[in-house]
Amino acid sequence: MMNRFRKWLYKPKDNVLNIINQIMDACIPQDRAPRDFCVKFPEEIRHDNLAGQLWFGAECLAAGSIIMNRELESMAMRPLAKELTRSLEDVRGALRDQALRDLNTYTEKMREALRHFDVLFAEFELSYVSAMVPVKSPREYYVQQEVIVLFCETVE
Repeated sequence: MMNRFRKWLYKPKDNVLNIINQIMDACIPQDRAPRDFCVKFPEEIRHDNLAGQLWFGAECLAAGSIIMNRELESMAMRPLAKELTRSLEDVRGALRDQALRDLNTYTEKMREALRHFDVLFAEFELSYVSAMVPVKSPREYYVQQEVIVLFCETVE
């Protein structure tokens, strides 16, 4: 039941973020913030509605909430969360304005808003997930890749 509620709660946010990601892919494909760090996330964290949960987490932190018993991390992330939510509102406003004009051209103001949002979202994603779950170190990730290679060679 709780899982269904979570999907319902985050679904509209996921839809908005998916649309924004599609627009960023079309508008600023070479200027996207790198997301290589996501491979270090545990499998159970990487799912379809992670972006919606991150948005919800940013809103809660910006409003003064504390992440489950992580007061120091919450206080450290609060300025980033506030900037992210502000940036998201700027992007939504720029997209609304653009929708009333020409849908086939992207203004520099909109491109800049998208770039800024993308960088902030990537930073928040790494910070938030790292605060919630242990993220693999580069060494742990390397060892995992070695095991995968050895397994593949054995199968061959």
